[in-house]
Amino acid sequence: MLLFFSNSFDPDLTLFSNDGPLGALASQQWSTANGFTGIWTDLNWIGSKAPGTAPNITACLSLLFGPVQVSKFLVPLALLILAFSSWLLCRQLSFPPAVSALGGIAMALNTDPFSHACWGLASVALSMACYVLALAAVASRDLKSWIRLPLAGMAVALSIMEGFDVGAILSLYVAAFAVAQAYRPATALAANLTRGAVWVAVIACVAALTAMHTLSGLIGTQIKGVAGMQQDAATRRARWDSATQWSLPKLETVRLVIPGLFGYRMDTPNGGGYWGGVGRQPGWEQHHQGLVRHSGSGIYAGVSVVFFGLWAIVQSMQRKQSVFSPNERRMIWFWALAALISLLLSFGRHAPFYQVVYALPFFSTIRNPIKFIHPLSVALVILFGYGLQGLSRQYLEAAKAKLGSLGAQLKSWWPSAASSEKLWTKGSMAVLIVSLLGGLLYASSKRDLERYLGSVNIDPKIAPQISIFSIKEFGWFVLFLGMTAGLAALIQSGWLSGKRAKWAILLLGALLVTDFSHANQPWVVYYNFKERYQSNPVLDVLRKDPQEHRVAARLHPTNGPYLAQPNTQEGGLLIATHSNWLEHLFQYYNIQSLDIIQMPRTPEFDAMFLSAFTPTNDAQAPLIGRLWQLTNTRFLLGMQQPYLDLLNKQIDPTGKGFRVHSPFALTLRQPGKTSDLSLDDFTAVPSPTGPYAIFEFDGALPRASLYSNWLVATNDQTALRQLSDLTFDPSRSVVVSDLIPEAQTAAGTNPAGGTVKITSYAPKRVQLEAKAPSPAVLLLNDRYDPDWRVFVDGKPELLLRCNFIMRGVRLQAGEHTVEFRFEPPVTALYASLFSLAVGLGLCGFATLSGQSRLGVR
Repeated sequence: MLLFFSNSFDPDLTLFSNDGPLGALASQQWSTANGFTGIWTDLNWIGSKAPGTAPNITACLSLLFGPVQVSKFLVPLALLILAFSSWLLCRQLSFPPAVSALGGIAMALNTDPFSHACWGLASVALSMACYVLALAAVASRDLKSWIRLPLAGMAVALSIMEGFDVGAILSLYVAAFAVAQAYRPATALAANLTRGAVWVAVIACVAALTAMHTLSGLIGTQIKGVAGMQQDAATRRARWDSATQWSLPKLETVRLVIPGLFGYRMDTPNGGGYWGGVGRQPGWEQHHQGLVRHSGSGIYAGVSVVFFGLWAIVQSMQRKQSVFSPNERRMIWFWALAALISLLLSFGRHAPFYQVVYALPFFSTIRNPIKFIHPLSVALVILFGYGLQGLSRQYLEAAKAKLGSLGAQLKSWWPSAASSEKLWTKGSMAVLIVSLLGGLLYASSKRDLERYLGSVNIDPKIAPQISIFSIKEFGWFVLFLGMTAGLAALIQSGWLSGKRAKWAILLLGALLVTDFSHANQPWVVYYNFKERYQSNPVLDVLRKDPQEHRVAARLHPTNGPYLAQPNTQEGGLLIATHSNWLEHLFQYYNIQSLDIIQMPRTPEFDAMFLSAFTPTNDAQAPLIGRLWQLTNTRFLLGMQQPYLDLLNKQIDPTGKGFRVHSPFALTLRQPGKTSDLSLDDFTAVPSPTGPYAIFEFDGALPRASLYSNWLVATNDQTALRQLSDLTFDPSRSVVVSDLIPEAQTAAGTNPAGGTVKITSYAPKRVQLEAKAPSPAVLLLNDRYDPDWRVFVDGKPELLLRCNFIMRGVRLQAGEHTVEFRFEPPVTALYASLFSLAVGLGLCGFATLSGQSRLGVR
């Protein structure tokens, strides 16, 4: 880990993270300390509710280190935790200490958790770590059932709290493993099934109680009230394409043993960019719309891991003189079956198997069948451990007669070798020869590969480089396969038995580390965070009083076109820069943007609102302006020409409320730099003649307003029709969806005199001072949610839903202090904390009583 992540000690560098960038970690909305009682994200869209911070490993490390250090060290720490957890599981499976150490190394360096962690999902590695801890608790022979089963349940809960749906998937394997472990050969089937059911029930109950905080948050934000999450057959069919977009193409199964055959990251240099089919929009081959590919993770399991795992499976088939006990053979078959099922399900839409589980209740709420690679990776490492255990038991532990030279030893061994040894060695050599011939054939098909790359939207200029890179990766596979097969033959010959056994372990470890170092290095990417998060004049404008306005660069918050010409160099640079700002700098500086980074599970409430303001033809373009008006979107980023005229003629043809606030240009930080350019090399500078501008929209409503006139519309469709009616003036009247007394002011008027000011703003708490000359409705243009509470002069009042989706409160005449607080229920949090405290007590009791020895015999 020190070799892989040594740059984390550089004060200017931090790890790349797609899903958890430093900007997000440093933002107020994702504050760990304030998130346990609920999270309200206010920097994208108009706000949304997220599951509260779970009391898990990630939260503990975040509280301990802070955003910058977490961005540097969370990944290696998560992988070390995974290594230790895997070592512990191997010890509970009675593997020798050296074999257990190799198992821990193989799991931590497995490219599946390694690449996910480097992509910004260290939670996946931690979820897998908790999963293998659950397996260790179930498999333990040192702990009594009343201790180990609750501990297994707690580990399952932590896996869910770290990985959400990944933990849910892994929990199914824990249940299956518990049933397998409960099996007693001398006991009747009914008794075995009953024992297994009781074990699963105990684990499930403890897991549900411990993870209650996370489960309630996930159900409330990711399933309940979310478009497409209904469980009727029609909805599940409609969601199939989006739910299975990230499936593993069957041909790419070879990535389990050839890591870079289809490339690595999307941006890996020198021809190493990913060119496979993961993430491809279903039907792309016909309509050529949407993503062609997108991958931020690898699935490489290691040549030696797969090799020795297969050796274990083959050896377990021998009934007579098997190196494995009957129970070990059953466990090998269990994990072989688990690996096979996981692989078949990871194919998703590319095979019929996933359709079976997709039809199960709530399985359609899980995205991306490729997540089944996670249990596959663990199963392969366990099989690898059984293989090494068998080799150690049969060839290393007992000293065998050794001749002087290696050649003499091999010549002496081969005539007397068992038929199974000869068969395995010949099979290995045959596979090696076929692989070598396959590599030569693949290299000779370079031109065909380049033509194929062109057919899947790969730039013809880089296709030769990609093909050469892919061919070299095949060569690396042949090399590591030959080294693994040779080491296996060396072990079987007996030359490394007895006192030389330690050299076998060292050679295996060196082979593992060398192999995975080659496969994992492309996933480790660092950048200078001090340069990336340096402010500029444009950001200075946008981050001044950010609670008073929102920013947009797209005509629609989800996937609308930009105010830039994408086919021009200047337009493409602005689009890429805005995407970079949106994901990093806007969050770092707490700049609120209407543009949505990602919303795979759109709430029905939001979908209805967005649909009402989505034009279906050019004549409805003013609906875009109405959306910006209602959402307090005062600033827009775009190219000055021709978009200023377009905005005033098509978006706001009546008010013509758009003007240039600040013209600017995007220039290099280091003038003259021409090679290895990235977005971090560019910055924004004021420029009267610059091609870009911050546009200001004078028609946008203030963030907070007082209305002495309001309309009551308790029917949602009626409210949306009123708001989307361009003859309706939202600056004069507010639409209230709750039954309150009618306004006393004449319709269509909003007399002056009332004032309101935001005096304190945080994601979960907003305080305002209001002066109302008459009864009024205070409109706060932040998203409504029933978990918000409102207090007027310290007393709770009815929270109103205004303008369909915003928050509000009715005020009497006079001066008032108004406070909005986000206060979700915390009962589930207390239940989780109580369960974790009990679990820690169980760990302490087991340790002090000597019943647990952490796998050390």
